Amino acid sequence: MENKKQLLDQLKKRNEELNPLVFKSFKTEKELNNYTKKNQEKIYEYYDNQEKIEILEWELMTPEEKKTKQELLEKMKLKRDGKL
Repeated sequence: MENKKQLLDQLKKRNEELNPLVFKSFKTEKELNNYTKKNQEKIYEYYDNQEKIEILEWELMTPEEKKTKQELLEKMKLKRDGKL
């Protein structure tokens, strides 16, 4: 359990470092494409870390927290579908 918490903290810290590199604005599409090609590995790492963070956060939740989050997600889905 502690290893998962440490891994989660490491991934969050790494994504904080990568965030400015991933979410950067450009004046032209050509600049964006060149930047993306040069930094493709870091961009992939960021999004891969995001998926891992979500999984670890879910695994570290208590059963009560999981139930509450699941209920919230179900309500959001119903609202999005116009049934709520």
